[in-house]
Order: sequence, then structure tokens, then C-alpha cells
Amino acid sequence: MVSKISASTGVANLLAEHVLHLESTDLSPHTRDIVLCCLLDLLGAAAAALRHPGVAAARAVAPSLYGAGDCPIWFSGTTANTCAALLANSNAAAALDLDDGYRPARGHPGAAVIPAALAMLSWPGVTAEQLMLAIVAGYEAGVRMSMGRHAYAPSGAWSPYAVIATIGRLQSCDVHAMAQAFGIAAQTAPALPALAGMAGSDVKEGIAAGVVAGYTALQLAAAGFTGPAPVLDDPALFAGARIVDGLGDRPLIEGTYFKPYGCCRHIHGALDAFALLQRQHALRPEDIDVIEVHTYRATFNLANRALPNDLVDAQYSVPHCLAVLAFHGSTALLPLHRQHLADAAVHAMAQRVSVHHDASIEPLFPQRSPSWVRVRLRQGEPLCSPLTDPRGDPADPLDWAQLREKFLTASAATLDHQHQLAVITGVEALREGHLQPLREALGRAARLD
Repeated sequence: MVSKISASTGVANLLAEHVLHLESTDLSPHTRDIVLCCLLDLLGAAAAALRHPGVAAARAVAPSLYGAGDCPIWFSGTTANTCAALLANSNAAAALDLDDGYRPARGHPGAAVIPAALAMLSWPGVTAEQLMLAIVAGYEAGVRMSMGRHAYAPSGAWSPYAVIATIGRLQSCDVHAMAQAFGIAAQTAPALPALAGMAGSDVKEGIAAGVVAGYTALQLAAAGFTGPAPVLDDPALFAGARIVDGLGDRPLIEGTYFKPYGCCRHIHGALDAFALLQRQHALRPEDIDVIEVHTYRATFNLANRALPNDLVDAQYSVPHCLAVLAFHGSTALLPLHRQHLADAAVHAMAQRVSVHHDASIEPLFPQRSPSWVRVRLRQGEPLCSPLTDPRGDPADPLDWAQLREKFLTASAATLDHQHQLAVITGVEALREGHLQPLREALGRAARLD
């Protein structure tokens, strides 16, 4: 375990050395399984979002911003410059809040790492093994840099480091250039206000902007552009010891969580707690008077509007998501649907949902994000759930079969069944060293009309 940072080495160099020197022997069978889960889950999130207006806008504008090229814009049947594809694909990945996350980082590495890795599918000499190692490297760098900040920042503030590690690894970047790229990113990454990710807009957490910033920083550094790499050693800006602590231990990608619902992770504990009461007591919507959610303080950073303005706003509303679950079941949140925004019954129920702070839960966050729910009935005694952690955390993971089912449900509106199976087969083929099936599945046009 690395515990001291020498002045001559520095955080940027130590992190670069680590991600560039990962070997196949560092990837256990479990780590490899998690990599494939991350790939399938992220592609499902992106496919589900293809018709979202913000995703369509990014897909339309990106080629005009960055130019033509042969990098696929996923499921569109079109290609563009690498930077354009990164912008479009990472926007799609993050749009519906279906993408993976990492508890201590309080953010979403997959929406940066997976688009970056798959942008290199046609890069000369790239193999399936190298792709998997690069994905592990990207999660490692992104999560470490997020945890090395002194205070919470939206994912876009640290997604550049994840991209630098992922693509730098695949392009055989040297340690010096990667360290310089980390330094460039430290001063050019999106500097979002801390709660920008909760504002309910297509910017989300600025992940796509961070992806572009990371790719730009790497290409500049590879061409000889210098950055202030020692800035990562500045204790006023970064907790350097946290960034490099445990380098070489169990790959951090194994700590990834996967979401069963398309909404902010702060809502998931309440959803699972309410679903438990539904199953145990055969609850019907007409039985319910009010729903009380008891949770930690970060949940109050969400807008939590009972009548959300749009689908993005709905992803940050505890009342709306619980009401949708009560009337339409869990698949209605995989992803959220526009018609439920105008559903009078859902709206009426959402107005009877209240959110309360439970000080006893506060010390558990961010390592855990649990909630408990009290349902007051129109007749009878109130029902209380136990304190409930959201499904999909490493302690209660979604396995391959569950993620496959999630993929099939989430992408059903945009990918026909044969296309869905082609994506699943393409991801599975990486285990045997084959890249072409996944290339073909990503390049095929979905139903976008």
C-alpha cells in the first residue's frame, strides 16, 4: 500500500504509473465479470435515452462542433470525430440516471469510462484484453480523484481523469504525458457548483463536458503541451494521500453499484423500502393516505417537486418516483416515462409524499445510502419498513442475469429484440477476445423515430 508521496514523484506520476502498468494478472475472474457488467449496464442506459431531447440535441450538434470521423455515435448508424462521439455517447449514457455509480465517490464513473474505452474499438492494435484493462484503469483514476477532493463535486469535475487514464492506456501514453494531462485537467475540468447535478437539466453533472475536457487534455499532453502536474500535490486542493492510498490493492471497479431504477441514487433506498411494504402487505394505491420518507440530508438537495417540470426533473423527485412505483410498478422507472408526468393519480399521490431528515442515518452516508418509509393508511395502523439499503450496491449486487433483464427492459423502446441480443452477445464476446460483434452492434441504427 502506498502511504507516502515523495516530492520527486508526486501524485500525478504515481497515479499514471499505476494505471499504465496494470497487467492481465491484476484482473481476477470477478473483476472481469464486473467489467462486462459495467459495459452492458452503461450501453443499456445509453440505448434507453436515444429519443431524449437533450440526447438528440447532442447527437445532432456534436459532429458540427468537432468534425467528421469514423468513431460510432452509438446506435445511430453514423460516425464522427472521436471527440464528437465522446460528447454524444457520454450524454446518452448519463441522460436518464440509469448509469452506474460509486458510493464513496458520490458520482458516476461509467458514463465517462465506457464511452472513452469504446471510442478506441477501432484503434490499431487494440485487443479485448487491453480494452478491459483500460476500463479498470479508468474507474481507478476517476474514483480516486473524486475521493481525493476535500468536498463533494459533481462527476464532471473528475470524469476527465477517468478519460485520461482509459484512453491514455489504450494509446500507450507514457507516464510523463499522462501526468501532464492530469495537471491540465485539474485546471480545465468543468467547475460546476456543488449542487449543479441536482438542478434537473440536460447538463446533469457535467459528465460529457468533463469527458471532452479529459480527451482534450490527453491529446494536448501527448503532443508536448505541459500542465501543472504538481497541482495534484497541493494539500489545499487535493488529499493526495487518499488518491494514492492502496494502489495495487483490489481494483476499485469492484465497488461499482448498478441501479434498478432510472432516478437519482438518493431515492433508491426509499423506493426499495416502499416496494418491500407493497409486497408484504399487498398494498394498493387506494389504501394509502400518506407516505413519509426518512433519510439523510443529501436527499434534500434534490428538487423533489411533486409535479416535475420534465423527465430530467422527475429523476430528482422522491415524491414523483414513489407515486409512479405505487401505481405502475418498478418497470415504470426503468426508465421514467413522459406520460406519467401528466398522470393525475400519480400527481395526487406525489403531493401526499413527505421527506424527513433522520439524524441517525447521517453517519452512514456516503458509504451507504439507506432510507426507511412509513405508510399511513386510510384505515388501520401505519406500516413502517426497516432501514433499507438500495439494491445494486456491492453488498447486495445485481448479477449478470438481473443486468441483462434490466438492459432488455430499459432499451426495449429503441432497440428491436435482435439488436438487443446483438449488444449482449457483443459484450459477452469480449470474454473470448472478440471485438467485432460489439463494434457491429454499436454501429447499427436503432429506432429513433
